[in-house]
Amino acid sequence: MNSTFSLLLVCLNQFFMPRHNAQLRLLKAQIAILRARILTQQIIPSPADKAELIRIRTEFDHEVDWLMEVAKPATYMRWLAQMPRQPARKDQRS
Repeated sequence: MNSTFSLLLVCLNQFFMPRHNAQLRLLKAQIAILRARILTQQIIPSPADKAELIRIRTEFDHEVDWLMEVAKPATYMRWLAQMPRQPARKDQRS
């Protein structure tokens, strides 16, 4: 039963992968078009933009360097290091 389920998951993954890759290529092409239309080579994101990029990358455990288009991976890591640390949540049991 377990191998059947695994086989089903592999088949579904192979079915949806080309569509996902096409979506990524479309997004990257749109970014390239927009970058060509701005007058500067450097995009300076606002603090809110940085926080949003960090929040989204957290969903991928920060392992999407190949997908970064607005900032270089090293710049992103610097933003991450500069973020204030969230205090550890203590258990609120009485």
